[in-house]
Amino acid sequence: MALFYPSIEKIKQLTVQPEAGELHLLNFLSDLDDSFEIFFNPFLNGDRPDIIIVRKNYGIMIIEVKDWELSNYYLDEKRKWRLKKNNAYLKSPIDQVLNYKENLYNLHVERLLERKITNFKYWNIVSCALYFHNETKKSLNDFLVKPFEENKKYQDFLKWNIELLANDNLNANDFTSILQKKYLIARQPSFYFNDELYESIKRYLVPPIHTKEEGEEIPYSKQQQRLTISEARDQRIKGVVGSGKTTVLAARAVNAHLRTQSKVLILCYNITLRNYIHDKISKVREEFSWDSFYITNYHNFITAEMNNNGIDFTIPEDFASWTTSKKSEYFEDNYYSNEKLFEENKDKFFKYKTILIDEIQDYKRPWMDVIKKCFLAENGEYVLFGDEKQNIYSNEIENKDIKTNVQQNPSTLKDCFRSNKKIKDIAIGFQSAHFKDKYDIDDFNKQLEFSFEKPSFCKYFFTGKDINVSEIFNTIKDISNKLGEHPNNITILGVRISVLRELDCYYRYKTNEKTNSMFETQEVWYKLLLETFKSEEVIKRGIDLFGHIKDTEAKKNKLAVLLAIKDLTETNPEPEILSNYKKLIEADRINKEQFELWYSSQNLSELLNRDKRESIKALEKKYPEYKILTKKLKMIRDNKKFHFWYARGTMKISTIHSFKGWEANTLFLLLEEDWGILGDFPFSFEELIYTGLTRSKRNLIILNCGNMEYHETIKDLIEKNE
Repeated sequence: MALFYPSIEKIKQLTVQPEAGELHLLNFLSDLDDSFEIFFNPFLNGDRPDIIIVRKNYGIMIIEVKDWELSNYYLDEKRKWRLKKNNAYLKSPIDQVLNYKENLYNLHVERLLERKITNFKYWNIVSCALYFHNETKKSLNDFLVKPFEENKKYQDFLKWNIELLANDNLNANDFTSILQKKYLIARQPSFYFNDELYESIKRYLVPPIHTKEEGEEIPYSKQQQRLTISEARDQRIKGVVGSGKTTVLAARAVNAHLRTQSKVLILCYNITLRNYIHDKISKVREEFSWDSFYITNYHNFITAEMNNNGIDFTIPEDFASWTTSKKSEYFEDNYYSNEKLFEENKDKFFKYKTILIDEIQDYKRPWMDVIKKCFLAENGEYVLFGDEKQNIYSNEIENKDIKTNVQQNPSTLKDCFRSNKKIKDIAIGFQSAHFKDKYDIDDFNKQLEFSFEKPSFCKYFFTGKDINVSEIFNTIKDISNKLGEHPNNITILGVRISVLRELDCYYRYKTNEKTNSMFETQEVWYKLLLETFKSEEVIKRGIDLFGHIKDTEAKKNKLAVLLAIKDLTETNPEPEILSNYKKLIEADRINKEQFELWYSSQNLSELLNRDKRESIKALEKKYPEYKILTKKLKMIRDNKKFHFWYARGTMKISTIHSFKGWEANTLFLLLEEDWGILGDFPFSFEELIYTGLTRSKRNLIILNCGNMEYHETIKDLIEKNE
């Protein structure tokens, strides 16, 4: 018998009983042998698919179950699902189940997306199926397939992406054929679905129990202790840098779960902060199941809720031709900030007894209202945490504070437990110079400044307007060696990914050390770039890439090509590719000296991101394919942020805004020009710099790469505290 999570007995005892179709399918699947694991309505970071089948070493199948009677629906000329009685749009069940699959790659499972990019065979690990309980194979075919039989593209899409099941073909023979077709039953195990991937997926499907022994004794201050008490009311909590806002949030989340015995929704803005919150919760000395907390950022939460509840995204006909920024504006106005849309569907949404929101300074007011009106249970606990001086997105200010939907005055944490005196003095100095007319200047509790704290190191360097990666690397390496810092304690923050990506690549090749970054590697970036701009000659195997390049400038740069296929060879088991890759490396005698020369060369033009003054919007207008590249890069970056954990023993490299909320013992901050002149730079630069400065716990090194506007201010602040 197949293994069920939860067991069939517990499923039948659930408060919300399975639909008839779900129960019928579960009973049918019980006849599979115990190498098959069946997960009913698992919770995957907000995604709630009906059924997932996992067979270790073979593959995964996601099944969406519908008890619908198709006579109540129709497909329009664009194959959009519509309700006959009022022509209302519905989310396509096909899109719904495919979204679950995409999120498994794009968000939920670490490194699965990168592996898919470097070798498309990884995409076949997961398959999708739809089961219509009240339909026959013929009625399903007549509704979904037959009306569009002349459309070869659509027929191929169905053939390769979805298995259709009806009541009369849910039998052992037909289902075994489907499992064989999708390699869940095969002669040999899959090379691609290895033990590492299986364990990664299993951790999400079966959240572990956190024991008291795993927690720590946290020395809360009296004020922190008071604010950790869970109670059903609205509250706003603000605090100075390093005052322990997230520590309070974590303890309050656990106490709220223990008080209500229900799932707690914790929202942030920065994707990476979810793991920081997770780490803080893990330190709380209580016993709980990790599925008691739903930690995510606003946009992923809303997207998941729309998919789970069948609310469709509708887009204009010419949407594909729009720039990335225009698309973002459309989704923001029509979905994420559309209060009317969510109020019309509020009865569909699960209501949480406790909602805690971190980084409230990054939230637009409509987002707060959507969450509170549509997802908070009656008489629920609604608590907002934030620091208005990190308002990098220029959200609305009222009386020198963030405007929120909590009426009461905020509780303020004034004790800084994170940064030493030098860093606090730098923070206050920057506030006084730039924020005095905008925000209230922080008043740190002087009693916490102990004379026996460890000495800190603060230094300022002006490197000139031209960013020189090798010079930055040498400075970072020299200071790190002098401080005797382990790479795990070092973080490099900057403004633009293009600069940080080069530095990351340069660092890895010069030191042979791994890094922990929140963006794609230079190797993957080149591969995607060359793939995207050679769309008619899709790269099927790593070695083919070298022969397909027709651009003269790119062909001159053989190392760029070798970097691009490096990841392909690492995940590709085919001996021929590995052999040819090694021959290319030997033939070109690639070494560190050539690598360094390559970085100082001018062979690569604007398209290869050398002209960093060009905005994404401008590049997308000049090169339409750039929109495809932008979309792919966003998926990779979201995936890397989703799985960013601090203590991995390697140096961290990130943009300032992606590192917001985290902290570093030794911080190298790259200060560039204010890129607000570019149309797609979304940040308030002063708040961005302040956020970067205050990520340091002890050592702060500023490398000014050409910013004259803040040169004197920051130089004076650092030199006063050297």
